[in-house]
Amino acid sequence: MNKWAGVFPQRFRIPALLMVTGVITTLVTAVLFIQPSDGENQAERLAIYWSRYVGLALDAGVSMPALEVQLRQDAGAYPLESGFRLTVTDRTGSTIAAYAGMEAPPRYSAAKPYLAGGVPAGTVRAETAAGAAPAVWLRSLGAGAAAALLAAAALWLQRQAWRALLGRWADRAEAVTARSAHALETAESERPLPEEERLARSLAEASKLIGQLQTARQTMVAEVAHELRTPLSVLRVAMDNALYENQPLAPDRLAVLSEQIAAMSRLVQDLQDLSLAENGTLQLDKSWYEPAATAAHIAELLGPEAEEKGIDILLSLDSNVRLYGDERRIRQLLLNLLGNALRHARTRIDLTVAASDGSVIFTVKDDGWGIEAEEAEQLFQRYYRKRTYADGSPAPRGIGLGLAVVKGIAEAHGGTARVASRFGEGAVFTVELPLFRE
Repeated sequence: MNKWAGVFPQRFRIPALLMVTGVITTLVTAVLFIQPSDGENQAERLAIYWSRYVGLALDAGVSMPALEVQLRQDAGAYPLESGFRLTVTDRTGSTIAAYAGMEAPPRYSAAKPYLAGGVPAGTVRAETAAGAAPAVWLRSLGAGAAAALLAAAALWLQRQAWRALLGRWADRAEAVTARSAHALETAESERPLPEEERLARSLAEASKLIGQLQTARQTMVAEVAHELRTPLSVLRVAMDNALYENQPLAPDRLAVLSEQIAAMSRLVQDLQDLSLAENGTLQLDKSWYEPAATAAHIAELLGPEAEEKGIDILLSLDSNVRLYGDERRIRQLLLNLLGNALRHARTRIDLTVAASDGSVIFTVKDDGWGIEAEEAEQLFQRYYRKRTYADGSPAPRGIGLGLAVVKGIAEAHGGTARVASRFGEGAVFTVELPLFRE
């Protein structure tokens, strides 16, 4: 029973069993009582046998008169106690031979064609009275049983169909009720909020924003303090030693101190420019100039650092391009882009300046480790910087303002800054500025 438990649910088992039993009963009744009778089968067999007999005799050259004599002789020896009759006709239906081997009136008959020379030449009809037919009441009984079974099955199927239909209606009603409840909840959530509730939500959002700003401020203070601590310490030690020894500083020592002062100056300048750009108050002193010359100057300025690291800076500059913008700010933008590329490139940096559809496009491409997809969206945010390279080694330190300043200067000129990268294959930074914008 366990085998059929999943096929027939509990409420279907008894009706299904009754239907299977009824079908089997009907089939047995049909086989026993409604099948063809023995007399019909005998007539069929006789017609097949004697049609072949006549065909073979004619093919053997037996004449028509001789065929009738031979047919009567051989048919009389055929082992069938009840007897039978044979009638052989030609194509026109004329009788050419006959055999009457029974006196009772025929009950069953069958006709089969015979062949002469490979073509139909006539028909052999066999008639017999053997094998009484089943009683009419047995046929009626079988037909009645089948009809009753089919009626019962139809009633049961109709009942189940009504149950299934009512079940579907119930499911639809439940679904409509659920959708209505959901619609009510949605309408409730979208209804105009009371003034107190709107105020509470606004205060919650403002509190969240203040928390984020507080975190950013604390991060900025910590990073700026860290970046300023080292150069200030170097300056203080050098000046204290010079005062203690009462001797002027050597030129090579002055060069180191000058480099530390320049680093602090860049940091302070970046902080100031970023603040002005985010507030929309970054002042631009615009004029027409050649951006290719500016890019070449920045590449020459960073050339010694690139040579020391074994990095080649390759230039592709269109000297015919003229841009209306703040040359000092654009110089700062390129300095930040190339400085960032020098920190991450392995052997090569490509710097390109070209014009396209009313814009100047600056492109800086490095062959570093590249940027993962989730990092690309954060690169132009303030205070964000890579912590490690793909091989696990620490990335150069910085406060994470350079690319944020690049984006601020580009947007102040009405342009855009973006990055494209495939991890492990370097990065391409692109700044697009309009050729002319008041």
